[in-house]
Amino acid sequence: MSRDTAWPSMAIAGRRVGGGPPFVIAEIGLNHGGSPERALALVDAAAAAGADAIKLQTIVASDLVAPSCPAPAHVQAGSLVDFFRQFELDEAAHARVFARARARGLVVMSTPFSLDAVGMLDGLAVDAFKIASGDLTWDALIARAAATGKPLVISTGMASLREVRHAVSVARRGGATEIALLHCVSAYPVPAGSENLRAIATLAGVCDVPVGLSDHGPDTFALPIAVALGASLYERHLVHDGDADAIDRAVSSTPAELAAAIQAGRRAWAALGSGRKECLPAEAVNVTASRRSLCAARALPAGAVLRASDLVALRPATGMAPVRLASLVGRRLREAVAPGQPVTLSLVHPERLANRSYERSERLAKVGLPEADRVA
Repeated sequence: MSRDTAWPSMAIAGRRVGGGPPFVIAEIGLNHGGSPERALALVDAAAAAGADAIKLQTIVASDLVAPSCPAPAHVQAGSLVDFFRQFELDEAAHARVFARARARGLVVMSTPFSLDAVGMLDGLAVDAFKIASGDLTWDALIARAAATGKPLVISTGMASLREVRHAVSVARRGGATEIALLHCVSAYPVPAGSENLRAIATLAGVCDVPVGLSDHGPDTFALPIAVALGASLYERHLVHDGDADAIDRAVSSTPAELAAAIQAGRRAWAALGSGRKECLPAEAVNVTASRRSLCAARALPAGAVLRASDLVALRPATGMAPVRLASLVGRRLREAVAPGQPVTLSLVHPERLANRSYERSERLAKVGLPEADRVA
């Protein structure tokens, strides 16, 4: 997509998402381990890395899983209720994290995992809601978040295109006007070859909203590719160096790794350019030295009538371009020219000699062949 094309865009807390470098969301997620202090430290790390936003997951375990719910493939736990309970942050902790993030200039986001969580987050003036992949088919949650009028970012792991379109429709009917999608593969980590990054362009084309990548890969390899495919947002879990026990460590980046990824994403965006094929300023300085001019193939006397074989294309491009060979053939020189000297229209008479021999040479010149190369 060209930069001159109208990219789908939205605004989150006054910041444009779409048509520029990716909007980077540092996912604190569950890596705080239930500690508000650890969450605050991750906010500081996200700011230092250059992220645009931080995101929490607002969980009440009893509102998320039934006692008999089996654990997903990447979690080992006897009771998921007990497992998720250790990651609960109360309203006061949310308020502290949000205040720290705003003080560091970060957009504040969270994923509500219950209807009541939407109200609590709205009361804390969250800047945007994220709908988790697992809740893509929960219309009531999407509608409740949409009714706040806050931007919605909807993750699409495990979803079909039909399900995604339905979720976007529910959000729009619910009152959301600022909607983005995140392509996501809900594997932890995503196996190599399963990234399916072309889905980013598919989602953007079908849903006409900004689309990004929620990256569950073992590293940030996919980000520059995603940007090249049109990604406007990038979400990555953040973890401190040495936090080997963080629950999402396998799909997380350290602050230094996230900072490097952010720079790679911005560089990828800049490398895409405008999409127009033209001589760029960076290469314009090489045009004269790299291109050719029509020059005398040998010493030619004044009055000589030029044939294609009298001219040769040589660097630099200080005279007429070789594509204009036919405009010289059949013209008489006003003055003598030396071997290798550029031959220009100022050195020839305007009238072209008209006879069969020079007409044949002119025809050969029009296709770029010297007279000596013609087939008899």
